[in-house]
Amino acid sequence: MTKAPGLPGAPFLYAEESMNPVTRFFELFHRFIVSLAKVLLVAMAVVISVNVFMRYVLNSGLRWSEEIALVLVVWFTFISMAMGVKNHLHIHMNLLPSNLPPRIDKLLLKLENLLMLGCGVVFLIYGSILTKFTMQSILPGTGLPAGIMYIVMPIASIPIIYDSIRELVTGREDPHA
Repeated sequence: MTKAPGLPGAPFLYAEESMNPVTRFFELFHRFIVSLAKVLLVAMAVVISVNVFMRYVLNSGLRWSEEIALVLVVWFTFISMAMGVKNHLHIHMNLLPSNLPPRIDKLLLKLENLLMLGCGVVFLIYGSILTKFTMQSILPGTGLPAGIMYIVMPIASIPIIYDSIRELVTGREDPHA
């Protein structure tokens, strides 16, 4: 198997031709969400900058800019969470595990992945409920359904659940990666 580079600092990925269809789908999905996160971040900066310019220079702001910025922040947060689970970018303590026997270290890693899996399941279930419930409400500045803000929760939960299960089943080569 040949190795293909992943995200900087991320564990290596195997070349796509050796992947099963599910793994290939999630690799493509992760590439998509990395690109989406970049677009969301740029869009946030543009919307906020344009509104600040219009408000303080032209004395007239965009009435929808705060809502759009809020939606973009929520989407960016949940998309980033999914990226963080895959690339081990979440906050964790290295002091305690690095001083424990390897067996206990692996148990802590399993516990960490179980907790992330639990969070993913909560995001999937309650994010779906919240999205359905808020689709009835309308954001006043844009006229969009309020559920647009929360629909990212169940979407981002899918790769969180997948990556947590994958880590539980396959493990990580270096527990401190």
